[in-house]
Amino acid sequence: MPNNIKIMIITHRPAKLLIGKYYINIHAGRAIARELSKDGKLSKDDYDWLINNTIGDDIGDNISAKNRYYSECSALYWSMKNYVKLGNPDYIGLMHYRRHFIFNEEYYDLKNNKSKWEKALGYVRENFIDNNYLIKTGLTESNIEKYCNEYDLIVSKDSDLSLIHNRNLREDYEKTIPGANVKDFDLMIDIIKNKYPEYSEVIDKNINGYKKSMYQMFIMKKFLFFEYCELLFDILNEAEKEIDFKNYTINGKRSLGYLAELILSIYVWKKTEENYRIKKLGVTLVDFPYEDNYIKTILEKGCPKYSDYLKCKISSLFMNKKDKRAKKEEYQGIRRKRRDYKKLKELY
Repeated sequence: MPNNIKIMIITHRPAKLLIGKYYINIHAGRAIARELSKDGKLSKDDYDWLINNTIGDDIGDNISAKNRYYSECSALYWSMKNYVKLGNPDYIGLMHYRRHFIFNEEYYDLKNNKSKWEKALGYVRENFIDNNYLIKTGLTESNIEKYCNEYDLIVSKDSDLSLIHNRNLREDYEKTIPGANVKDFDLMIDIIKNKYPEYSEVIDKNINGYKKSMYQMFIMKKFLFFEYCELLFDILNEAEKEIDFKNYTINGKRSLGYLAELILSIYVWKKTEENYRIKKLGVTLVDFPYEDNYIKTILEKGCPKYSDYLKCKISSLFMNKKDKRAKKEEYQGIRRKRRDYKKLKELY
């Protein structure tokens, strides 16, 4: 039975973090946390909270300053380079502040009212992180130990993109991710095939399909982790050299993070053919993964104005293609905040 397990909970904002002997809460992108991101600018109070409650990925050997390009992979890189600081675990995992594995498989399987998006992308939507949430999802030390004992590698359930828009992986990257450029997808595939030809066969077999491991989430044995990270960061480093991010939108600049999700899928395809013990679990998406005080602050600030959304959307009509993409991300963000505020007010 494995007794040395560490699961990184990656966050970039205050949240109701999981507490326990197997969890390590890591702030991704701390080196540039006060700079503009897809979520706007982090307030001083939020930054101070993260300083006091999480480990920064800017300690020791790190790429924290590249977080706007690498997303959660800046924390992943830190964990690889500072593994001893994690306790040199036998198993290492990665979950997110609002996405966790569902170890209670019966709960995932029997949730009958899943939306088509939940079915297609392997998740269950939840409102809050509370005791009932932990019970439903089976997030217990004993369950984590049990699954690590039985499997070499745990990842999310495969997507089935045919259920939502019938786009294969390449088309999904091109048309679904705001600001992404499909040439980066092609570049990533070329780099892997040239540098790691042993992956060519599984890529050709699966890349035109609809299934991938989602959310850059995993729990895996130590030796698999280092093998995966070597592949991942070698490919991303090569891609970073080739991609000119100058004309990318804020979200488009996160392309290395999106490519990383596909690289994990390719790695899992390979390990599957090599007959490793692999388990695929459903995951959660928590709409409001915050402490009560933080939720009250959100409600006190009030709902973003519809006039701001409308003004932003109208102004985009008179912009060039590059600025229009950026403005579209902005007004979609306002719309999302309005929707979330209204739902939160109903629930809380």
